[in-house]
Amino acid sequence: MNIKVYAALSLSAFFWGGSAIAGKYALEVFVPSIVTFLRFFIAAIIILLLIKDKSKLIHIDLITHLRMFITAIFGVTLCYYFYFNGLNGSSAFNAGIIEATIPLITLLIAAMSGMEHVKSWQLLGLVIAYLGVTITITGGDLDILSAASYNFGDVMLLVSTLCFGIYNVLIKRWIIPLPGMIRMFYLFFYGSIAFLPWVLIDSFHLQSYCYPGKSITLVSIAALLFMSIGGSVLAYLFFNHGIDEIGATKAASFINLVPFITVILSVFVLKEPAGMFKWIGALVIVAGVMVSNRTTMTKSQTTPLP
Repeated sequence: MNIKVYAALSLSAFFWGGSAIAGKYALEVFVPSIVTFLRFFIAAIIILLLIKDKSKLIHIDLITHLRMFITAIFGVTLCYYFYFNGLNGSSAFNAGIIEATIPLITLLIAAMSGMEHVKSWQLLGLVIAYLGVTITITGGDLDILSAASYNFGDVMLLVSTLCFGIYNVLIKRWIIPLPGMIRMFYLFFYGSIAFLPWVLIDSFHLQSYCYPGKSITLVSIAALLFMSIGGSVLAYLFFNHGIDEIGATKAASFINLVPFITVILSVFVLKEPAGMFKWIGALVIVAGVMVSNRTTMTKSQTTPLP
């Protein structure tokens, strides 16, 4: 039984890790606004079809709807506005290793809001991890920081992790009394609907959702479906099943595979250049996360990126 559960959790990690790669393929054709909107709108429709008792979608109080909307704004809309714009200007390699810092930024936000007390080793781990981020985005050339000439895409990826950290803290602070599938539906639905102003603005200015000279391809459609069905539906279903079967702590350990999967796929599938300093930065980030979690796994790790 556990073998099937571990296989399902490994698939979850693969879908999440592969989503950055699929995103790069989709962004070769589509502008970021349509990629983000379609990923989560399609996922919301699929989840809606999977919900057996749809009456549960109706009998929800206004406060719960408001809290779901606010968490969707941070966990989906703002997070992925910055993520896909960042991915469009950076590499999948950088996106993968920067994403690894989400548990640490979540811990910092939780501490600042009085929800958690940061222990000395956790603070040390946070410092080490963000030293790794600095090495990654500067390529080891610290003059880039003083000249403010770093890759703006990397900065947007960092802002994306901040938004998701806020989302993690909000869902820990608020007890949202909804079943998993219902919560997923509203997270994806509210998050995608909030993208519409961005989509409409791009439609008005660009008169198209594809880049000039680009046309829709099977690869770009497959990439969107991979992110929607794999990264935003199946991964969560498999992950939640894993929590039910073996517990949150063991299931959450599989999330640590996600950055490695993204990095490996970025090098071998996308053929992205990965110089020595990128690998050093990745190892330093992983070391920082390990130091921070040397005795306990942070609660935020049980809430992976959608």
